[in-house]
Amino acid sequence: MKKLLILSIFIINLFAITTNIISAKNITILNSFNINSSFLEDKNLNKIYKTYSKQKKSYFLNILENGYTYIPLIKDYIKDKNVPADIIFVAMAESYFNTSASSNKSAKGMWQFIPSTARRYGLKINDYIDERKDPIKSTIAAIEYLSYLKNQLGKWYLAIMAYNCGEARVIEALTRARLDMYCKENNCKRDKNIRKLRHIIALYQKHRVSFDTFYKVYRESKRLYPREPNIQELMRFQKHLSRQYLPQETRHYIRKIVAMSFLLNSNEFVAYTNHYLLNRGSASSIVKVNVPAGTDLNYIAKLLHISPTLLRNFNRQLNYSFTPPFKSYFIYIPYQKLAFFKENFNPNSSNTEHIIYKVHKGDSLGSIANRFNISYKVIKDFNHLKSNLIRPKEKLILPIYKSKHNLALLKKIKYKVKRGDSLGSIAHKFNVSYKEIMKKNKMKSSVIMPGQILIIPRKKFIHIKVKY
Repeated sequence: MKKLLILSIFIINLFAITTNIISAKNITILNSFNINSSFLEDKNLNKIYKTYSKQKKSYFLNILENGYTYIPLIKDYIKDKNVPADIIFVAMAESYFNTSASSNKSAKGMWQFIPSTARRYGLKINDYIDERKDPIKSTIAAIEYLSYLKNQLGKWYLAIMAYNCGEARVIEALTRARLDMYCKENNCKRDKNIRKLRHIIALYQKHRVSFDTFYKVYRESKRLYPREPNIQELMRFQKHLSRQYLPQETRHYIRKIVAMSFLLNSNEFVAYTNHYLLNRGSASSIVKVNVPAGTDLNYIAKLLHISPTLLRNFNRQLNYSFTPPFKSYFIYIPYQKLAFFKENFNPNSSNTEHIIYKVHKGDSLGSIANRFNISYKVIKDFNHLKSNLIRPKEKLILPIYKSKHNLALLKKIKYKVKRGDSLGSIAHKFNVSYKEIMKKNKMKSSVIMPGQILIIPRKKFIHIKVKY
């Protein structure tokens, strides 16, 4: 009985160590976010933390595995920019370090940028690349954006909230909270100025006045009540309001980031992972190298003796398995392969076959693209076409892969007629006219039979070396 009692006490104490949120380390984390230590008493924060604490540690370890290659690089960049180290958990909350993550709001990448914000911070998005999925460039953009928000709003936790719901929404929250706090200390029932300010806020919420007009109310609220609301005051739930100061999603978001910071920095978790991932050395795992336009990743993978899948995973910013055709671009390769790459990379070698295709009557960019399994936009860009219009006998440069299918298209093809085939459907499949098939096979009629062997006339291609 005594042994059972001692064991029970031990289990209770172990659980307390796991779920106890109050510690000097956690206070330091809060201070780095400009959050006062009293936030440790927040019931919802404690609830989230306890939920995470009960989760198997392997669950979080698997999440961190997503960022194994990139976390050291992200940590180094954050350190260089004098940003709180735990800002890295914004990426964890946004995507669980998944560079291919996407949302129903058109956000993509590890830091979940929407297109407009991504472009504002220098991330390119076009048919060939989406740099929101580039772990390094998107991190640079995210830290620049968060630093801007911090400079505008004054506190890191406000910047993180604004990253989630928008700068304007946080400014609205601060404005409303300040006016409410001012009126709590002063009788505002007959204050015409307060009524006017609240009216403008209501109009702004209905999109009837501009943000510039609303911003004047924000400045006036700061004049009336200089003390800034703290995080508890901003996140206080008000039963009588349908529109809280901050959206529920944002309130949960900041608590989630803080709770993850607490848990993954805890001595228990660090000991479990043996300084793995978040606390391991910051040596680079990947390195950026410049390559010519249209470089095929399959060629690079073969050259470096690594799997194409691994190289593709390092370069999620590429929409295709080749670099853009406009000009030289970059790719990421394993750091340990850098010296070998510099010594052996030949810019003129690739697994991409460049051919000149002579346009035939009935051709379209779409039909040519489908035949060679490339995008019609690729054909347009390689040939600097301003429209989709092409003409018979026009010559187009096509970058095609040396796949069995594409190489077969460059040779004379023997085709066995299947049930349901017609001469027209076969002609369409191989992008030739049915008359050419009849001529090549010396047919007097367009009638064909299942099992019949047809020779498909080969298009005339000119193989070229494309210089960029």
